[in-house]
Amino acid sequence: MITEFGQRLLSARKMAGMSMDALALATGSLVSKQAIAKYEKGQINPGSEVLLALAKALGVKVDYFFRSSRVEISNLAFRKKSKLSRKEEDRVRFQALDFMRNYLELEEILGLRHAFSNPVAGRSIGSQQDIEQAATDIRQIWNLGEAPVQQLTELLEDKGFKVLEVQAGPDFAGLSGYAEGMNIPVIAVGKDGDCVRKRFTLAHELGHLLLDFSGCARENHEKLCHAFAGALLLPEKVIREEFGGRRQKITEWELKKLKGIYGISMQAIMARAFTLDLISEHSFRMFRIQVSQHGWQKEEPGSYSGMEKANRFKQLVIHAAAEQIISYSKGAEFLNLPLAEFDQEVHIVS
Repeated sequence: MITEFGQRLLSARKMAGMSMDALALATGSLVSKQAIAKYEKGQINPGSEVLLALAKALGVKVDYFFRSSRVEISNLAFRKKSKLSRKEEDRVRFQALDFMRNYLELEEILGLRHAFSNPVAGRSIGSQQDIEQAATDIRQIWNLGEAPVQQLTELLEDKGFKVLEVQAGPDFAGLSGYAEGMNIPVIAVGKDGDCVRKRFTLAHELGHLLLDFSGCARENHEKLCHAFAGALLLPEKVIREEFGGRRQKITEWELKKLKGIYGISMQAIMARAFTLDLISEHSFRMFRIQVSQHGWQKEEPGSYSGMEKANRFKQLVIHAAAEQIISYSKGAEFLNLPLAEFDQEVHIVS
Protein backbone atom coordinates (compact mmCIF):
# COMPACT_ATOMS: atom_id res chain seq x y z
CA MET A 1 0.00 0.00 0.00
CA ILE A 2 2.96 2.35 0.63
CA THR A 3 4.13 1.89 -2.98
CA GLU A 4 0.59 2.40 -4.25
CA PHE A 5 0.26 5.57 -2.20
CA GLY A 6 3.56 6.89 -3.54
CA GLN A 7 2.44 6.43 -7.13
CA ARG A 8 -0.87 8.18 -6.49
CA LEU A 9 0.81 11.07 -4.66
CA LEU A 10 3.19 11.57 -7.58
CA SER A 11 0.26 11.52 -9.99
CA ALA A 12 -1.76 14.06 -7.98
CA ARG A 13 1.25 16.37 -7.64
CA LYS A 14 2.01 16.24 -11.37
CA MET A 15 -1.65 16.87 -12.28
CA ALA A 16 -1.60 19.93 -10.03
CA GLY A 17 1.59 21.15 -11.73
CA MET A 18 3.34 21.45 -8.36
CA SER A 19 6.97 20.87 -7.43
CA MET A 20 7.81 19.13 -4.16
CA ASP A 21 8.79 22.52 -2.70
CA ALA A 22 5.47 24.05 -3.74
CA LEU A 23 3.51 21.14 -2.26
CA ALA A 24 5.41 21.39 1.02
CA LEU A 25 4.53 25.11 1.24
CA ALA A 26 0.88 24.39 0.34
CA THR A 27 0.59 22.11 3.37
CA GLY A 28 1.62 25.01 5.59
CA SER A 29 5.06 23.41 5.94
CA LEU A 30 3.46 20.54 7.83
CA VAL A 31 5.49 18.22 5.64
CA SER A 32 8.94 18.75 4.14
CA LYS A 33 10.17 18.33 0.58
CA GLN A 34 12.36 15.45 1.76
CA ALA A 35 9.38 13.65 3.29
CA ILE A 36 7.37 14.07 0.09
CA ALA A 37 10.23 12.52 -1.88
CA LYS A 38 10.25 9.54 0.51
CA TYR A 39 6.46 9.13 0.23
CA GLU A 40 6.65 9.07 -3.57
CA LYS A 41 9.47 6.52 -3.51
CA GLY A 42 7.44 4.31 -1.19
CA GLN A 43 9.99 4.53 1.62
CA ILE A 44 7.62 5.82 4.30
CA ASN A 45 3.87 6.29 4.77
CA PRO A 46 2.27 9.52 6.11
CA GLY A 47 0.13 9.82 9.19
CA SER A 48 -3.52 10.85 9.02
CA GLU A 49 -2.85 14.57 9.65
CA VAL A 50 -0.30 14.77 6.84
CA LEU A 51 -2.54 12.72 4.55
CA LEU A 52 -5.40 15.21 5.00
CA ALA A 53 -3.06 18.15 4.43
CA LEU A 54 -1.70 16.63 1.23
CA ALA A 55 -5.19 15.91 -0.10
CA LYS A 56 -6.34 19.48 0.62
CA ALA A 57 -3.24 21.03 -0.97
CA LEU A 58 -3.63 18.91 -4.12
CA GLY A 59 -7.38 19.33 -4.45
CA VAL A 60 -8.20 15.61 -4.21
CA LYS A 61 -10.05 13.41 -1.75
CA VAL A 62 -8.07 11.16 0.60
CA ASP A 63 -9.55 8.10 -1.15
CA TYR A 64 -7.73 9.16 -4.31
CA PHE A 65 -4.40 8.06 -2.86
CA PHE A 66 -5.53 4.47 -2.40
CA ARG A 67 -7.13 3.68 -5.74
CA SER A 68 -5.55 1.33 -8.25
CA SER A 69 -2.98 2.88 -10.60
CA ARG A 70 -2.08 -0.06 -12.84
CA VAL A 71 -3.25 1.47 -16.14
CA GLU A 72 -0.47 3.00 -18.21
CA ILE A 73 -0.56 4.81 -21.55
CA SER A 74 2.12 4.18 -24.15
CA ASN A 75 3.26 6.08 -27.23
CA LEU A 76 1.95 9.45 -26.11
CA ALA A 77 2.87 12.07 -28.71
CA PHE A 78 2.51 15.72 -27.83
CA ARG A 79 1.76 18.29 -30.51
CA LYS A 80 2.93 21.45 -28.84
CA LYS A 81 4.60 24.76 -29.33
CA SER A 82 8.22 24.90 -28.28
CA LYS A 83 7.34 27.02 -25.22
CA LEU A 84 5.42 24.19 -23.51
CA SER A 85 7.33 23.44 -20.32
CA ARG A 86 8.20 20.00 -19.04
CA LYS A 87 6.04 20.68 -15.98
CA GLU A 88 3.02 21.48 -18.18
CA GLU A 89 3.74 18.41 -20.30
CA ASP A 90 3.77 16.23 -17.19
CA ARG A 91 0.61 17.87 -15.85
CA VAL A 92 -1.37 17.01 -18.98
CA ARG A 93 0.15 13.53 -19.25
CA PHE A 94 -0.78 12.62 -15.68
CA GLN A 95 -4.29 14.04 -16.14
CA ALA A 96 -4.65 11.68 -19.11
CA LEU A 97 -3.41 8.73 -17.05
CA ASP A 98 -5.83 9.49 -14.23
CA PHE A 99 -8.71 9.96 -16.66
CA MET A 100 -8.03 6.56 -18.26
CA ARG A 101 -7.87 4.82 -14.89
CA ASN A 102 -11.25 6.26 -13.91
CA TYR A 103 -12.79 5.56 -17.31
CA LEU A 104 -11.68 1.92 -17.39
CA GLU A 105 -12.75 1.36 -13.79
CA LEU A 106 -16.20 2.76 -14.54
CA GLU A 107 -16.61 0.70 -17.71
CA GLU A 108 -15.61 -2.40 -15.74
CA ILE A 109 -18.21 -1.62 -13.05
CA LEU A 110 -20.90 -1.17 -15.71
CA GLY A 111 -19.73 -4.04 -17.90
CA LEU A 112 -19.53 -1.64 -20.85
CA ARG A 113 -16.07 -2.02 -22.37
CA HIS A 114 -16.23 0.07 -25.54
CA ALA A 115 -14.70 -1.77 -28.51
CA PHE A 116 -12.35 0.07 -30.88
CA SER A 117 -11.48 -0.93 -34.42
CA ASN A 118 -9.04 0.91 -36.67
CA PRO A 119 -10.78 1.34 -40.05
CA VAL A 120 -7.45 1.71 -41.90
CA ALA A 121 -5.32 -0.73 -39.90
CA GLY A 122 -2.15 -1.82 -41.66
CA ARG A 123 -2.37 0.98 -44.24
CA SER A 124 1.10 2.43 -44.87
CA ILE A 125 1.16 6.21 -45.28
CA GLY A 126 3.92 8.01 -47.17
CA SER A 127 2.35 10.61 -49.45
CA GLN A 128 -0.47 13.11 -49.84
CA GLN A 129 -2.28 10.61 -52.08
CA ASP A 130 -2.18 8.05 -49.25
CA ILE A 131 -3.64 10.69 -46.90
CA GLU A 132 -6.51 11.50 -49.25
CA GLN A 133 -7.35 7.82 -49.71
CA ALA A 134 -7.23 7.11 -45.97
CA ALA A 135 -9.54 10.05 -45.20
CA THR A 136 -11.95 8.97 -47.95
CA ASP A 137 -11.99 5.37 -46.71
CA ILE A 138 -12.58 6.40 -43.09
CA ARG A 139 -15.50 8.59 -44.12
CA GLN A 140 -16.95 5.71 -46.12
CA ILE A 141 -16.48 3.07 -43.42
CA TRP A 142 -17.92 5.39 -40.77
CA ASN A 143 -20.86 6.29 -43.07
CA LEU A 144 -20.06 10.00 -43.12
CA GLY A 145 -20.39 10.55 -46.84
CA GLU A 146 -19.17 14.02 -47.81
CA ALA A 147 -21.29 15.92 -45.30
CA PRO A 148 -19.84 18.11 -42.53
CA VAL A 149 -18.96 16.22 -39.34
CA GLN A 150 -21.19 18.12 -36.94
CA GLN A 151 -19.93 16.56 -33.69
CA LEU A 152 -16.45 15.12 -34.15
CA THR A 153 -15.98 14.51 -30.41
CA GLU A 154 -19.22 12.56 -30.17
CA LEU A 155 -18.32 10.57 -33.29
CA LEU A 156 -14.96 9.57 -31.83
CA GLU A 157 -16.49 8.61 -28.49
CA ASP A 158 -19.02 6.43 -30.34
CA LYS A 159 -16.11 4.72 -32.13
CA GLY A 160 -14.35 3.77 -28.90
CA PHE A 161 -11.97 6.71 -28.40
CA LYS A 162 -11.58 8.20 -24.94
CA VAL A 163 -11.61 11.98 -25.31
CA LEU A 164 -10.30 14.08 -22.43
CA GLU A 165 -10.63 17.85 -22.17
CA VAL A 166 -7.89 19.34 -20.00
CA GLN A 167 -7.27 22.75 -18.52
CA ALA A 168 -4.05 23.74 -20.24
CA GLY A 169 -2.27 26.86 -21.38
CA PRO A 170 -2.23 28.22 -24.95
CA ASP A 171 0.98 26.35 -25.73
CA PHE A 172 -0.73 22.97 -25.47
CA ALA A 173 -2.39 21.68 -28.64
CA GLY A 174 -3.05 17.96 -28.29
CA LEU A 175 -1.98 14.57 -27.01
CA SER A 176 -2.79 11.05 -28.13
CA GLY A 177 -1.84 7.49 -27.26
CA TYR A 178 -3.01 4.02 -26.32
CA ALA A 179 -3.50 2.39 -22.94
CA GLU A 180 -0.53 0.06 -22.63
CA GLY A 181 -1.36 -3.53 -23.48
CA MET A 182 -4.89 -2.52 -24.51
CA ASN A 183 -6.40 -1.46 -27.80
CA ILE A 184 -7.88 1.68 -26.23
CA PRO A 185 -7.06 5.05 -27.84
CA VAL A 186 -7.11 8.31 -25.89
CA ILE A 187 -7.04 11.89 -27.16
CA ALA A 188 -6.53 14.93 -24.94
CA VAL A 189 -7.38 18.45 -26.11
CA GLY A 190 -7.63 21.83 -24.41
CA LYS A 191 -10.94 22.35 -22.65
CA ASP A 192 -11.28 26.02 -23.52
CA GLY A 193 -10.65 27.96 -26.67
CA ASP A 194 -11.84 28.05 -30.25
CA CYS A 195 -14.14 25.20 -31.33
CA VAL A 196 -12.74 25.16 -34.89
CA ARG A 197 -9.21 24.80 -33.56
CA LYS A 198 -10.32 22.01 -31.23
CA ARG A 199 -11.88 20.13 -34.16
CA PHE A 200 -8.66 20.35 -36.15
CA THR A 201 -6.65 19.14 -33.15
CA LEU A 202 -8.99 16.16 -32.69
CA ALA A 203 -8.65 15.25 -36.37
CA HIS A 204 -4.87 15.71 -36.23
CA GLU A 205 -4.51 13.44 -33.20
CA LEU A 206 -6.82 10.93 -34.89
CA GLY A 207 -4.25 10.77 -37.68
CA HIS A 208 -1.52 9.92 -35.16
CA LEU A 209 -3.64 7.08 -33.78
CA LEU A 210 -4.97 5.52 -36.99
CA LEU A 211 -2.28 5.98 -39.62
CA ASP A 212 0.89 3.94 -40.08
CA PHE A 213 3.80 6.29 -40.74
CA SER A 214 6.52 3.67 -40.39
CA GLY A 215 7.41 4.05 -44.06
CA CYS A 216 8.16 7.78 -43.96
CA ALA A 217 10.60 10.07 -42.15
CA ARG A 218 9.57 11.09 -38.64
CA GLU A 219 9.90 14.79 -39.42
CA ASN A 220 7.03 14.39 -41.93
CA HIS A 221 4.55 12.91 -39.46
CA GLU A 222 3.18 16.24 -38.20
CA LYS A 223 2.79 17.62 -41.73
CA LEU A 224 0.95 14.48 -42.84
CA CYS A 225 -1.34 14.55 -39.79
CA HIS A 226 -2.17 18.19 -40.59
CA ALA A 227 -3.00 17.12 -44.14
CA PHE A 228 -5.14 14.26 -42.81
CA ALA A 229 -7.08 16.61 -40.51
CA GLY A 230 -7.88 18.86 -43.44
CA ALA A 231 -8.85 15.91 -45.67
CA LEU A 232 -11.15 14.42 -43.01
CA LEU A 233 -12.92 17.67 -42.17
CA LEU A 234 -13.19 18.96 -45.75
CA PRO A 235 -13.38 16.17 -48.38
CA GLU A 236 -11.46 16.66 -51.63
CA LYS A 237 -14.57 16.46 -53.80
CA VAL A 238 -16.27 19.20 -51.77
CA ILE A 239 -13.42 21.70 -51.89
CA ARG A 240 -12.90 21.11 -55.61
CA GLU A 241 -16.57 21.76 -56.28
CA GLU A 242 -16.62 24.83 -54.04
CA PHE A 243 -13.53 26.31 -55.68
CA GLY A 244 -14.79 25.42 -59.17
CA GLY A 245 -11.37 24.42 -60.41
CA ARG A 246 -8.01 26.16 -60.12
CA ARG A 247 -8.35 29.74 -58.91
CA GLN A 248 -6.28 32.86 -59.37
CA LYS A 249 -8.15 34.70 -56.62
CA ILE A 250 -10.26 33.55 -53.69
CA THR A 251 -12.48 35.78 -51.58
CA GLU A 252 -12.78 36.03 -47.82
CA TRP A 253 -16.54 35.46 -48.16
CA GLU A 254 -15.99 32.05 -49.79
CA LEU A 255 -13.57 30.97 -47.07
CA LYS A 256 -15.91 32.11 -44.29
CA LYS A 257 -18.76 30.20 -45.92
CA LEU A 258 -16.78 26.93 -45.95
CA LYS A 259 -15.58 27.56 -42.39
CA GLY A 260 -19.14 28.06 -41.18
CA ILE A 261 -20.39 24.85 -42.80
CA TYR A 262 -17.49 22.42 -42.28
CA GLY A 263 -15.97 23.76 -39.06
CA ILE A 264 -12.47 24.15 -40.48
CA SER A 265 -10.39 27.34 -40.35
CA MET A 266 -9.75 29.61 -43.31
CA GLN A 267 -6.03 28.92 -42.90
CA ALA A 268 -6.57 25.16 -43.07
CA ILE A 269 -8.84 25.56 -46.11
CA MET A 270 -6.20 27.55 -47.98
CA ALA A 271 -3.45 25.10 -47.00
CA ARG A 272 -5.64 22.32 -48.34
CA ALA A 273 -6.33 24.24 -51.56
CA PHE A 274 -2.59 24.74 -52.08
CA THR A 275 -1.86 21.06 -51.44
CA LEU A 276 -4.50 20.06 -54.00
CA ASP A 277 -3.13 22.58 -56.54
CA LEU A 278 -6.31 24.66 -56.50
CA ILE A 279 -4.30 27.83 -55.88
CA SER A 280 -0.75 28.80 -56.80
CA GLU A 281 2.18 29.10 -54.44
CA HIS A 282 2.05 32.86 -54.96
CA SER A 283 -1.62 33.02 -53.96
CA PHE A 284 -0.97 30.94 -50.85
CA ARG A 285 2.00 33.10 -49.90
CA MET A 286 -0.05 36.30 -50.29
CA PHE A 287 -2.80 34.81 -48.12
CA ARG A 288 -0.29 33.97 -45.39
CA ILE A 289 0.98 37.55 -45.48
CA GLN A 290 -2.60 38.72 -44.87
CA VAL A 291 -2.93 36.27 -41.99
CA SER A 292 0.20 37.72 -40.40
CA GLN A 293 -0.79 41.35 -41.03
CA HIS A 294 -4.28 40.97 -39.57
CA GLY A 295 -3.34 38.71 -36.65
CA TRP A 296 -5.52 35.87 -37.89
CA GLN A 297 -3.25 33.26 -36.30
CA LYS A 298 -5.00 34.06 -33.00
CA GLU A 299 -8.45 35.04 -34.23
CA GLU A 300 -9.56 34.93 -37.84
CA PRO A 301 -12.83 36.10 -39.48
CA GLY A 302 -15.80 33.82 -39.89
CA SER A 303 -17.71 31.76 -37.37
CA TYR A 304 -18.81 28.18 -36.80
CA SER A 305 -21.94 27.56 -34.73
CA GLY A 306 -21.19 23.96 -33.74
CA MET A 307 -19.94 22.69 -30.39
CA GLU A 308 -17.37 20.09 -29.40
CA LYS A 309 -17.84 18.55 -25.97
CA ALA A 310 -16.73 15.21 -24.53
CA ASN A 311 -19.77 13.83 -22.70
CA ARG A 312 -19.56 10.02 -22.61
CA PHE A 313 -17.59 9.65 -19.36
CA LYS A 314 -19.88 12.07 -17.50
CA GLN A 315 -22.91 10.32 -18.97
CA LEU A 316 -21.68 6.94 -17.68
CA VAL A 317 -20.98 8.36 -14.21
CA ILE A 318 -24.45 9.92 -13.90
CA HIS A 319 -26.07 6.75 -15.26
CA ALA A 320 -24.23 4.60 -12.70
CA ALA A 321 -25.12 6.93 -9.82
CA ALA A 322 -28.78 7.26 -10.86
CA GLU A 323 -29.13 3.46 -10.99
CA GLN A 324 -27.30 3.17 -7.62
CA ILE A 325 -24.53 1.11 -9.20
CA ILE A 326 -22.05 3.51 -7.62
CA SER A 327 -22.53 5.87 -4.69
CA TYR A 328 -22.98 9.60 -5.15
CA SER A 329 -19.67 10.15 -3.36
CA LYS A 330 -17.97 7.83 -5.85
CA GLY A 331 -19.61 9.69 -8.72
CA ALA A 332 -18.49 13.03 -7.31
CA GLU A 333 -14.96 11.64 -7.03
CA PHE A 334 -14.98 10.46 -10.65
CA LEU A 335 -16.02 13.92 -11.89
CA ASN A 336 -13.93 15.79 -9.31
CA LEU A 337 -16.99 17.67 -8.07
CA PRO A 338 -18.17 18.57 -4.55
CA LEU A 339 -20.85 16.13 -3.42
CA ALA A 340 -23.53 18.84 -3.29
CA GLU A 341 -22.80 19.88 -6.88
CA PHE A 342 -22.86 16.29 -8.08
CA ASP A 343 -26.18 15.76 -6.30
CA GLN A 344 -27.64 18.58 -8.41
CA GLU A 345 -26.28 16.98 -11.59
CA VAL A 346 -28.09 13.71 -10.85
CA HIS A 347 -31.59 15.18 -10.81
CA ILE A 348 -34.00 12.24 -11.00
CA VAL A 349 -37.15 13.07 -13.01
CA SER A 350 -38.84 9.66 -13.19
